[in-house]
Amino acid sequence: MTLRERLSGWLTCDLRYPLKCAALILFILALIGAELYHVLKPDNTAPVMLTCPDPTQGCALTVNGQPAQLRFIGAPSGLRPFVLQLNAPAIKDSYASFTMRGMDMGFNRYRLLAVAPGVWQARIVLPVCVTGRRDWVLTLSIDGDNYEIPFAA
Repeated sequence: MTLRERLSGWLTCDLRYPLKCAALILFILALIGAELYHVLKPDNTAPVMLTCPDPTQGCALTVNGQPAQLRFIGAPSGLRPFVLQLNAPAIKDSYASFTMRGMDMGFNRYRLLAVAPGVWQARIVLPVCVTGRRDWVLTLSIDGDNYEIPFAA
């Protein structure tokens, strides 16, 4: 018997084998349920809003109960790269994305990489807003917690 014949026997619902048919249906429903749970689960954690008058000078925040600092190395501007640096001990992962209130700026998610113990960086290129707006919101995700930092570029 070939592999195709074996698989087609297991993946078909033959009424002569009701237990096999029920197991296949339950397995498919479990897969669909798991996917729906991950897609539709509510995000109960509202982002922490931070005020940072000048991100190039640095911004203080608390991450996992410990002090941390976020800083832009270079002035942020559309289509000109700058470095986002996060000094935070004992974190697992961090991502940054940039939006404008009420405007879709496309997908732009950056993963911060560890460059030294407790130092994370990403090279960022902001998209250009065709309306000329310069009011950005940085959403920083650190170990599942979100921080929003508005700034002007």
